[in-house]
Parts: sequence; C-alpha cells; structure tokens
Amino acid sequence: MSVRRVYLLEGGYLRLNRSIMIAGGDYGRTELGPVYMVLLETSEGWVLIDTGLNPLGVSAPEKAWGPRAKAVPPTLCAEDDVRYRLKQLGLVPEDVHRVIHTHLHWDHTGGNRFFPHATFLVQKAEYRFAFWPDRHFAGPYMRDHFDCGVKYELVEGDVEVMPGLYLLFTPGHTPGHQSVLVTLAGGRRLLFTGDAAYTMENLERTLPPGHLWSPSRGMESLLKLKTVQSLSGALVLPSHDPDLWTRFPPSPRAIA
Repeated sequence: MSVRRVYLLEGGYLRLNRSIMIAGGDYGRTELGPVYMVLLETSEGWVLIDTGLNPLGVSAPEKAWGPRAKAVPPTLCAEDDVRYRLKQLGLVPEDVHRVIHTHLHWDHTGGNRFFPHATFLVQKAEYRFAFWPDRHFAGPYMRDHFDCGVKYELVEGDVEVMPGLYLLFTPGHTPGHQSVLVTLAGGRRLLFTGDAAYTMENLERTLPPGHLWSPSRGMESLLKLKTVQSLSGALVLPSHDPDLWTRFPPSPRAIA
C-alpha cells in the first residue's frame, strides 16, 4: 500500500493582505494567493486534500460567501470547480473515497457537498470548534459548507492514515489544524502545510501567518513543520504561496 501519484488541482485565488500571510507583514499590501486541492492516487484509491472554494461564487459570490466575498475577494472561474478538475483527469467525485481536511475554513470546504459518499478525516478539536466557534473567530467557518450531510471520521493528534500518508497535528491557525506528509512509493516526500504556513517565507523567516487562533501554538506548529522537513527531506508546499504555480505544474500533470 502506498501513494503512487500526486496532483495539484487549481482552485482560484484569494487577494490577501500581506499582514495575513506573514505576521507583522506589510500592512495594506495585497497579493494573490492561490487556492488549490491535492489529489493522491494511492493503492487504496483516490484521496483528496481539501475541496477548495464554493463554485457558486462564480455566479453569486455574496450568496456563496456573504460578507467575505468583499472582505477577502476570491478570483474564481468555472473551471476551478473541484468537479471540473477531477473531470480533467477522467474522474468523477464518486471516485474519491477519502477527503482529508487541513481545517474547516470556507476556502477549504467549498466542494464538500459533492462527496456525500466519502469519509472526511478531520481533527476532533477542529470539528468541535467549527460547529461552536468563538464569535470573533466564526467568520471563516461557513456551516453550510461543512455541515452538508457528509460523514466525518474524527482523529486526534498525529495519525498514519495508510503507509505513506500521515496527518500531523499543527494547531494555531485554528484549534484543530492539521498538515499532511506524503511519502511516495519511490521514497520522495511532500509536506502539505495547509494554513500552518501560507508561504515559503513563513518557513524561511520562521514567522507564522498573521491570521491565528493562537499565536503561540502557531509558532510551535511552524517549528514542528521545519523539524519534520529537516528530518525527512520533504519538499514543502504551503497553502497560499503566490509563487506556487512557478514551482509546480497544475493538473492534469502530476507533480510526483
């Protein structure tokens, strides 16, 4: 059992203030941060990491996202729908049997409703907080995105999903955030940070993102990711790095 191939599925962009991407960053300066999903071909079937932005936002952004449609305006086209990206690879949503959520914010859960047959892996702490968040952290949790009839399997801490696929508990951005470490059949490793690191700059400067539920836990998780990368030699893929598509090809080409 192993991970055989990895694809990055394009999911549009968010216009993010630099102070959100880097703690203490350039206030008022914005950059386009990509949204992407990760598709893993494994010996046990297809596994998806996150489901991207709600495709309803293409035609009705305020209906899809409410005030966030203007506060953090996405750039999205019809092709950025997770169903279309799967179709480009000759797949349909029913081919995906597991979905891993780094966390349950709106830009990572927009396609959940298309996978009612799949099992969703999420940290117990994240699941609890998403349904009952502190009011000042409630905005990014859109209940109709994740409370849509899908089946959740709750995990706690670091977990081996299958040989070559590990969940790493990296709270800070949210109470139950997790990152994903992938080891391919040939030994190559990829580390998907989720929002524990928005950009490579977070890791290179050891500065966490600015949007954090807990700054202290966010720093601890960033240091954990740096340690895992150093020990494993993994190639790191942050969640919203503006240079992502200059480093990696989008699907239908595989990155590994």
